[in-house]
Amino acid sequence: MSSAEWLAQLDTSVIAHADQIAVHLVYDRPWREEERPGLVRTHFASRCLSDDVLESIIETFREIGAYVELFEGERPFIEALASGRLAALGREMHIAFNGIGWGIGDEAFMPGRKALVPLLADAYGMAPFNADAYGCALTVHKLHSFLVLEALGIQTPPTWGYHPVNGWVGPEPPQGTRVIAKSTYEASSVGVTDDSVFYVDEHTEPRLRVLAESIGQLVTVQAFIPGAEVCVPVLSSTRIFVAPPVEAVIPRAPHPDGIMTLADTTRPDGYLHRKFSGPEPLMAALAATAKRVFTLLELRGLARFDFRVDRNGVPWLFDVAIEPGISEGGSAYRSFSLLGLDHRAFLRVALGASLVDWGLLSPQPTARD
Repeated sequence: MSSAEWLAQLDTSVIAHADQIAVHLVYDRPWREEERPGLVRTHFASRCLSDDVLESIIETFREIGAYVELFEGERPFIEALASGRLAALGREMHIAFNGIGWGIGDEAFMPGRKALVPLLADAYGMAPFNADAYGCALTVHKLHSFLVLEALGIQTPPTWGYHPVNGWVGPEPPQGTRVIAKSTYEASSVGVTDDSVFYVDEHTEPRLRVLAESIGQLVTVQAFIPGAEVCVPVLSSTRIFVAPPVEAVIPRAPHPDGIMTLADTTRPDGYLHRKFSGPEPLMAALAATAKRVFTLLELRGLARFDFRVDRNGVPWLFDVAIEPGISEGGSAYRSFSLLGLDHRAFLRVALGASLVDWGLLSPQPTARD
């Protein structure tokens, strides 16, 4: 079966069984900054999905007959589970979209929060959309996950950690190493500015201490690899499928040293994704590494792997996203659009892959008995 046929089969199966599917969107909303002041410094509100994006997701699944409900944070979701209200919906297949987890630090959320929704889903017989609790907890900690990947032989930039009170976590980078400093627990380039790439010298620790205190968390430091930034989505159900790679382009900094900052991720025109093409050995290496890491970390559903391709054509993995973003402007959809999927078909396929991967949906498109 070709990839196109397999994706079409997933889509058809979701549509055929939609009247037995309940979709629970558990997403943080911007108002939570009022509840936890520490969220402001990680720009929590600006990183929440917009009402328009959430409405598009809701409409996609409602139009095929699925039940869809939006929960604004984890507490309403817990209440609905504990009361038995969701079980009483009479739907055979329940799936929880895990849209919580970011905003870590004093007066904000505790580390590991991303694991909450899949744990709750499992306790009540639901499928989590994408990764299980362990996959969420590990990959959201950039320092720990990349030390594991390095130990397993994955080509990653050397990685170090800096704590604002305790200093270096283990060894420190050699003097003269060109590095990039970033947040440990956040997405969307939180903590990354135009000054985040620098050479390690006597000013490094004071610089990192200021950054750690400003974002309220451990700082992850990686050797900086100049080159194209390439995103490779992976989808899993009855097979592990590596989608076409796309390149992240930053219009204000299109050169090999360009880095995506928080400001870029929050501007409508801050970045774009285009099809990435390269020599056959490079394309094969990107696909093989993404698939291997997906397997090594025991990930599920939809994930994304970000690489820097250096001047010698060597891909270096620098980020793993177990919530790659499903909006129309995201890299995951841009990749699947190259296969001919419109955005709504992409959402249905991603949903179907998780339902199949967790054993709730047959990949066959036949109607229910």
